Amino acid sequence: MQTDWKSFQRPFFLGIGGSGMSSLAFLLLERGMKVGGYDGKHSDVVEKLIQSGATVLGKSDTLMVENYDLAIYSSAIRLDSHPLVKKFKEKGIAIVHRSELLHQVMSEKKQISVAGSHGKTTTTAMTAFLLKRCGFFPSVMVGGEVAFLNGKGGSWGKGEWAVFESDESDGTFNNHRAEVRILTNVDEDHLDYYRTRENLLNAFARYMEKASRRLILNLDDIGIRDSLSLFKDHSKILGFAKTKADRKEDVFQDERIRDSKTALYRIEDGVLTFYFQNKEYSFSLKYPGEHYLKNALAAVLACFEAGAKLEELVRSIPDYSGVSRRLEYLGSKNGIEVYDDYGHHPTEIRAVIQSMEGLKKDGRAVILFQPHRYTRTQNLYKEFAESLDTGETVFLLPIYTAGEDPIEGVETKLIADAMSRPTKILSKDLEEGVAELGRFLKPGDKFVTLGAGNVRDWGIRFLKN
Repeated sequence: MQTDWKSFQRPFFLGIGGSGMSSLAFLLLERGMKVGGYDGKHSDVVEKLIQSGATVLGKSDTLMVENYDLAIYSSAIRLDSHPLVKKFKEKGIAIVHRSELLHQVMSEKKQISVAGSHGKTTTTAMTAFLLKRCGFFPSVMVGGEVAFLNGKGGSWGKGEWAVFESDESDGTFNNHRAEVRILTNVDEDHLDYYRTRENLLNAFARYMEKASRRLILNLDDIGIRDSLSLFKDHSKILGFAKTKADRKEDVFQDERIRDSKTALYRIEDGVLTFYFQNKEYSFSLKYPGEHYLKNALAAVLACFEAGAKLEELVRSIPDYSGVSRRLEYLGSKNGIEVYDDYGHHPTEIRAVIQSMEGLKKDGRAVILFQPHRYTRTQNLYKEFAESLDTGETVFLLPIYTAGEDPIEGVETKLIADAMSRPTKILSKDLEEGVAELGRFLKPGDKFVTLGAGNVRDWGIRFLKN
């Protein structure tokens, strides 16, 4: 974008209902802009945008381009073929990628960015929650619906800090200048963009190297460690790692925490205890699973770097109330509890299954997984099968295309055939699939819809039928 973003007052979002797009739209609405957008699906988030003052079109042919002075697109939009892009180009109206605008908006603040293959949204939300609870009034951009933001994913605060989710899927996460950076993990994903693991690691290495003030790292993660080997200056790292010591006295003898650059932690019975600057702290969360606790520790350390007191952060984090589509409780019917999760990568699937096993009591943990994208399925179908095999009972759905063209021979059956546990691929037809699930599920079961597509609809329809 060549012109200062503040010179625009009437932005239009192409696909305004998407998680990242809607969050930025909410933020601009709070800045007083006259926000418009198009989305073919009238979702709950679209309705919330309309209630917040946005003009949202459900039909593209009703767009009056001259009413807007800026068009915003995401990587899901094809600039060479999208009909609305053509209209804006014909009128000479500026067109900018969502990430570029986000980076300009947030540049007015001190910034905390959150990157990683998994856990970005949750960690961003946790960081924003803690900053808000500690009186920092942050600006926020999260790729999800956040409870403490009244179901929105974006907010403009009066404080000096901003925290935002930094998406690596298209490489744009290396375009911002956040001085404090969190990296949760590095896993093999988005290889349709990066092509090789080496390219992916180099991109994350650049992200880490650009931290001008502090870099919060999960040092247990092998992908992060491999990325660290690609650059030399590690002086800004504040890491956390699992301790191997059995006694507290032995933990404090570990040379890694003597210079206050590493927090050592242990997790027992759902409680994370960490040792930092010669003190011991403990907290738990409402959500089962070690990944949530480690995400929370990253958030605590980032907020400590921003100036909050550790004691207040540890006291506040148990009140964190979650993000939509992160093991979100949808409701219950006939003694069957229904959850939904956005997880769409093998590592995320394992984490969700672990959490579901922690939730269940007498019944079964039943998973309905919908693969997301042909390219991801082609690259990782064996890994998907291995992760799903850790589940007790698994159903599958046909691939959610996410706008990709089909790839010959790539279908859900690849995953099913590679699994050692028996599974069944349900019909793409919502009514037919929900009916089969209704015949299978029993009182006491915990049922989770899992994936980045529209698999959530199966859980909602089950509850309504």
